[in-house]
Amino acid sequence: MIPPRGSLVRPDGDDPLDFYYRPGASLVYRSRLEHARRLLAHGQPYEALLDVGYGSGIFLPELARLARRVAGVDVHDRAAEVTGALARLGVAAELRQASVYELPYSEAEFDAAVCISVFEHLVDLDAPLRELGRVLAPGAVLVLGFPVRNPATDLFFRLVGYNPRTIHPSGHRDILAAIERAPHFRLERSLNLPPFLPLPLAAYLTCRLRRT
Repeated sequence: MIPPRGSLVRPDGDDPLDFYYRPGASLVYRSRLEHARRLLAHGQPYEALLDVGYGSGIFLPELARLARRVAGVDVHDRAAEVTGALARLGVAAELRQASVYELPYSEAEFDAAVCISVFEHLVDLDAPLRELGRVLAPGAVLVLGFPVRNPATDLFFRLVGYNPRTIHPSGHRDILAAIERAPHFRLERSLNLPPFLPLPLAAYLTCRLRRT
């Protein structure tokens, strides 16, 4: 469920909101949300779902269909504007300015969380996994999505104006290693994008973790 073009707020110059509506690029950007949606699939609504790094809020209309309560955090300071844009679309979300290193929530407050294209921007990967483990209840689902580091994705980021190692200090192998050593999570399933390519040649990886 992608909102109409022009209905959301682009919070800063690095937010990829425009890519969701561009021919070609939209296929990749929308597909990564579809993979996250598939891995979040649940027989009944979640009680409380957290979107870490919600950006423009583009995924929140879909997430609101999956949970009775939807909350989100991001480091940008435009939560009120994004909240207003979502409200005009009929979507209620509790948005706050905060970092994944210090989430403003109680222990075990959520039974699901999603974090799309955040971890590749981080250097310390263990601390945010500990913090997510703190706010997620035992048995909760965490969906993480991040680019695969390879020559093709490096070229893409250079073409759109970024040094891939500066914007993404952590590659997919770094993130997978952090997941493997995280004491409170186990990896249940992952989806490559495109699905027909092996992981080293793929563009994006989305993983479902279970809070133990």
